[in-house]
Amino acid sequence: MASKAILMGKPGQRQVEEASQRLKRMFLIERELMKTLGGYLVSVSDWELKKRLPKHMWQDSLRANALRTRVLELRYPRRDVDHGHDANLQQLLAALIRCGSDAALLEGVYYVKSELCEAYEAYVTAADPLDDAPTLEFMAGFVPQLKQQIAEAERLYAGLPERAASRPSAWQAAIAAHFQAVGGVTGPERPEALPLPHVLQRPEYVPPLHPARDPKFEYAAYHLPKEMPTKFIDRQVWQGINHVNEIFSAEITALVLWKWDGMPWEFYLDCARWSFDEARHCMMGEERLQAWGFEAGVDYPICADPYVSNSAYGEEAVFALLHRFEMNGPNLKSKLKSEFEAVGDTASSQDFDYDWADESIHLQYGYKWLLHRMGGDNDKYEEIREAAYHRYWKEFLVAEHEKWDYEPFRARIAARIAAIEAEAGAGHE
Repeated sequence: MASKAILMGKPGQRQVEEASQRLKRMFLIERELMKTLGGYLVSVSDWELKKRLPKHMWQDSLRANALRTRVLELRYPRRDVDHGHDANLQQLLAALIRCGSDAALLEGVYYVKSELCEAYEAYVTAADPLDDAPTLEFMAGFVPQLKQQIAEAERLYAGLPERAASRPSAWQAAIAAHFQAVGGVTGPERPEALPLPHVLQRPEYVPPLHPARDPKFEYAAYHLPKEMPTKFIDRQVWQGINHVNEIFSAEITALVLWKWDGMPWEFYLDCARWSFDEARHCMMGEERLQAWGFEAGVDYPICADPYVSNSAYGEEAVFALLHRFEMNGPNLKSKLKSEFEAVGDTASSQDFDYDWADESIHLQYGYKWLLHRMGGDNDKYEEIREAAYHRYWKEFLVAEHEKWDYEPFRARIAARIAAIEAEAGAGHE
């Protein structure tokens, strides 16, 4: 006689194995989109897009980390989350960085993000609120965050001169079709190898040695002049310019996130955060300068002189130079915080205060990961760091100072400061 069972009114819908495989696939997509944005940031030319993408990349890293952690929990002590992924899906995601333009980057990456958003909504709807409660706790915030990212990307895309005349472009259409062919966000995985369509078979992406800058910007070889005025109002402006040009720091930390494969997972989290922090610092300076009437790239220079000075020696050298700069950061920014606060510039003082907090963390990141790249060899670590600063950077500045005299920016900055002083004087009459 067959045994009987008590049946629940609501049958189970998703076992642990299915849930973990789906979350693992979502983790792969989030990770690779994060890395694509990181690797291409140095090639992005549109100024607004370059400043905004690091925040998206950082948010992507947090979603990826939550997914990765949950996969490891679901069948602890299994540790296969970082490997054993769908080869067809990996091949497609790796092709997104061969976009060749700011517009195509957005078309590819944010198409996949829109598919992710729908998949998260479907997962939440179907998940058991008790059995899979830990997943639902963090995933509930994924959908609004992704929708906000996609809306911002749409707005930025609309302002790009090279955007497709009609949507979807051939690039995006090929990505969409192949993404669905390989199983999309949820799978299933196809057992046979599916070659990329011809449209996506482009040459491997090679990051530029000179980071892209907005074509609206005027040429500059370095961001600060050899000799700067010492009046306090001048120092306010020059510190703002220095802050804006920290965008190079966001670019190098994003680039190594993409390029350095096989690093511990914490490295990618740290680099995503570091890049976002540096983009914030850039916008801190631009916000102050805009309030004083300065236009970025026109009234003051935006370039990547530290990056350019070391790029021929590899991204490790540029990363080491950034770390060398960060060594002076906490002490310098803490002094600036006090100095600017004392004369009433609380906006700049507050920016320096948060910058100082960030750079204290970055100093740890730089030491940990540069030493890791040097195989734990402290002598080698110190050698590359000091060569990047004392040789490549200093020699670069000497050479460039002989070729360029900081015009027309010097005259424009001086004229704007004089106008600010005149307006302030008139206000006191």
